Amino acid sequence: MSTVNIMLLGILIKEPMNAYEMKKKMESMNIRRWTKISTPAIYKNLINLHRRGYLDAEVVRDGEMPEKTIYTVNEKGRKYFFNLMERLAQNPGTVYIDFTTLVAHLNKLNRSDAARLMEELIENLNNSLTNLNDSLRHNEDLPEAAAIIGLYQDMYRLFCRWTEAYLQKIKESNS
Repeated sequence: MSTVNIMLLGILIKEPMNAYEMKKKMESMNIRRWTKISTPAIYKNLINLHRRGYLDAEVVRDGEMPEKTIYTVNEKGRKYFFNLMERLAQNPGTVYIDFTTLVAHLNKLNRSDAARLMEELIENLNNSLTNLNDSLRHNEDLPEAAAIIGLYQDMYRLFCRWTEAYLQKIKESNS
C-alpha cells in the first residue's frame, strides 16, 4: 500500500502537473504535517507510476526553459487510485505514537527526571498543536486538508491531556 501513490494520483486527477509543481503543491498544502512524503519519493513514485502505465507523460518546453514532463492520470491510473483508496478504507493501518517509548521507560529514571521529561514532552506537544493551528489557517480553503489537520489537532489535544494527567500521577507518587 502506498500512501505516496494515493497522494500523487489524487492531486494529479484534479490537475496535471510536473514533479516540481507537485512538490510545490504539497508544500503549499503542508502535506508533510500529516503524512510521510519526501521530495525524492515524489519524483521516484511519479516515474514508477508512469512506467507501470498509470500516468501519461508529455515532455514540454517553454521557451528557453529546460524540458519538463507533465503527468496526467489515465483510466488505468484512476482504477488503480480507486483500488488503493478501497484497500486503505478496508485496512486503515496502525497508529504508532513515538513518545510512548519514553513513557514506557520513565520508571527507569528518578521521579524528578521523569517529571522533567514529561513537562518537556507536554511543551513540545503544545508547540506541535500551535503549528497545526497555523497550518489550519493556511489551509481553510481546502476542506479535506482542513479536516485532516483538525483530526491531528484533536489527537494532539488528547495527547496533551493524557500526558498532563500522567505527569500528575508521577508528581503524586513523589509525595
